[in-house]
Amino acid sequence: MFLGATLIPAQAANWKITPSIAVQETLTDNVFLSSSANKTGDLVTGITPGITIDGQGSRAKLRLGYSYTENLYLRETSQRNGQNSLNAIGTLEAFEDHLFIDATGTISQQYLSAFGAVSPSTANVDRNRTETSSYSLSPYLKGRLLGWADYLLRYRAITTSSKSSLASNLDSREWSGRLGGTTRWSHITWALDASQLTNDYSVGRDSEASNYSIYLSYRFDPQFQVSLIGGRESNDYVSLDQQTTYTRGVGFDWTPSLRTQLKATVRNRFFGTGYDVDFHHRRPRSLVTFRASKDVSLQPPGVGNTSQGNNYNAFYSIIAASDPTLTPDAINAQVTQLLLERGIPADGTVVNGYLTDRPQVQELQQLTAALMGARNTVTFIATRSEQQGLSLLNGLTNNYALPGRILQRGYGIVWAHRLTGLSSLSLSLNQQRSSTYIATSPETTTSGAYLLFSTRLSPKTNINVGARRVISSGVTSYTESALTGAIFHRF
Repeated sequence: MFLGATLIPAQAANWKITPSIAVQETLTDNVFLSSSANKTGDLVTGITPGITIDGQGSRAKLRLGYSYTENLYLRETSQRNGQNSLNAIGTLEAFEDHLFIDATGTISQQYLSAFGAVSPSTANVDRNRTETSSYSLSPYLKGRLLGWADYLLRYRAITTSSKSSLASNLDSREWSGRLGGTTRWSHITWALDASQLTNDYSVGRDSEASNYSIYLSYRFDPQFQVSLIGGRESNDYVSLDQQTTYTRGVGFDWTPSLRTQLKATVRNRFFGTGYDVDFHHRRPRSLVTFRASKDVSLQPPGVGNTSQGNNYNAFYSIIAASDPTLTPDAINAQVTQLLLERGIPADGTVVNGYLTDRPQVQELQQLTAALMGARNTVTFIATRSEQQGLSLLNGLTNNYALPGRILQRGYGIVWAHRLTGLSSLSLSLNQQRSSTYIATSPETTTSGAYLLFSTRLSPKTNINVGARRVISSGVTSYTESALTGAIFHRF
């Protein structure tokens, strides 16, 4: 269950610091998510102190949210289930207009296996889940070279670790650069990209990859641009030695109006055809987005992701467009309060992914829709993710061995109805399915239904009560029914 916080000024200037405390009670008939014959019920008390910091100084920006949850079990008193949660992103302008330093930090719960148990809440004891932290530091230079081209030179170091010995830690180091500019013909632009990436897994084989690309773009009019792409990439993902592939492709950017945009690139890669498609269309009170991509991924999307979530982003876009005079702080406050009061999770992820010990080729499609009315709010997310591990067993071919491909599909819909000015009722339905391409291979399907009543006791205090029913079948089978109640207070 998501418990957010509205950022309220605690200090002067542009910095806002908000401490908070939440207490949640969960009465579950299956605390360990065991099969029906081995169910264990329990009453779980979760205590979650937290803090949010959001601010901007003359040369620094910081958005940070941290909380720690300690779950206390009435029956299984020997269980310890403390969980950290962190989402932080900061930028420092070290040298005016030229040298910058970005830093991020995340701590989240990640799954070890695509076919293991999917937890309905943090109160459950789930052996398929582990706490994972990811931190990055990225200094970069940007500016204009001799008055004719823009340049960007960046170094990024990322370290990812998990508490489980079944998961591999990962250290990545990347150098990247970009040089781009215009020509004597204003409608023709160019760009050069280069990158060098090193990945060190604590369990698994280390790897290196490099990429060089050139872009030549032609803008037909302010609404439509086409690009030609050429380049070369080298890596040792599927070989002991570096193997080189020459790449070529096309891209376009179509913006018929301020409400609609479609961007896409397609090019041949060492694994076949890679692509990246991004579409969004906005109406006054609704938004539809579609993302599709096929690329190499090092860890599941949840690791190192500093976004505040799909539902948060959708309502942020809707509210920002409804009143252009609102500041980012005002929009953030409205979105956070809306999600909290109506019982809508900020994230809404329906396909969780799983930790890996090698690079993967991931094909991902995601559709997000949001509708915000005066009394009713609806969000819908559908995701399809297909992953193929890269290793020496795979050849450089477009069609990888079918047994190694794992397919995850899921959807989630949340309907929230505002009963009064202070109270809302929400109903959530979701499902996630994991399978392979082997005909006899079993799969795991987890479906859940959640009912939640939320109300505001005071400007700084919210409570909710709810019920859920979750059914999982396949490789991992269990059922769970639970009643929940929570109180959340911002200081």
